[in-house]
Amino acid sequence: MRLPGRARFGDIIGRQLAMFEGDNHDLLLSVEQARVSYRHADAADAERSYGDYMELVEEAEELLLALRDRYAETMAARDRLRYEREFSKAAERRMPSLAVRRTYQRAMDPDIDD
Repeated sequence: MRLPGRARFGDIIGRQLAMFEGDNHDLLLSVEQARVSYRHADAADAERSYGDYMELVEEAEELLLALRDRYAETMAARDRLRYEREFSKAAERRMPSLAVRRTYQRAMDPDIDD
């Protein structure tokens, strides 16, 4: 029996994210280092540092979405959307640096589809 308000796919998503973090430790460390570099960059280097940061975030995001999509392909259509939403929320909570790109895109275009 499932408890109301609890993520239906929480267990599998937690395991997937743990696996992703283990498999991509070096990349996630690079993302964090790039974030720190950007935050501490002077005005002359800020744009370049932000670009470096976003490239790493995009690389990590693509790998993460590929993991999500491979699993989602095995699901019934009625469950897929819920799983994808739960996965995105859990990933952003667990790895907030990866949410920055989507936050930026939404700020630039509020009508963007997530």
